[in-house]
Amino acid sequence: MEKKNRASLIIIITLVVLIAVSGTVLAVTTINDKKEQDFLTTAVQTSTENAETTSINIDKQLEELPMYADGVKYYYATSSEQLQHDAMGATVMNNSDVNISAFVIAFCAFDANGAPIKIRQPDEQGEGAYVRTISYDLSAVQGDKKYINPGESFDNVVFYVTNDPQIVTIKACVKSYESVDKIKWNNPLYDQFKKQYSGKNLQ
Repeated sequence: MEKKNRASLIIIITLVVLIAVSGTVLAVTTINDKKEQDFLTTAVQTSTENAETTSINIDKQLEELPMYADGVKYYYATSSEQLQHDAMGATVMNNSDVNISAFVIAFCAFDANGAPIKIRQPDEQGEGAYVRTISYDLSAVQGDKKYINPGESFDNVVFYVTNDPQIVTIKACVKSYESVDKIKWNNPLYDQFKKQYSGKNLQ
């Protein structure tokens, strides 16, 4: 009888130990799960922060698109007899695999301190706008140049402006284009371009 009680006691002790060990394992697993969840949350937050930081580099992102502004220039009317007014200029690059016959380009302008300027054209009524667009249809102009080949640039983009206040820095972005075969493309980063530059001080 005593042996039976001793055996029962051993079984009970063994069960208690197993339950205690299981509880410890469960607790450790729960802690590890929490650590993993914290890590995932941190990773998501870091990813979001990186995405916000990347938005600052919008210029580099634009250069990877099928068509982009490859350079900008400011023309002073006093520097050329052909210009009656100051003008913003741009060169666009066809980085696509189609022949582009028409496109729309957007401009933002800033003064010497990097403050945004509302762009106005000569003799224009009103205060202008922080983003101005100009459309080019090469198929409708005179001359032999009716489209921009893939890998080719076009540097005859001109937008006449007033010189008060004086524009010092220009940002440009191709908003859309249409190919000879009527293939249309809209810039997926255009809204991001406006968010970065429209009415904002340069960083």
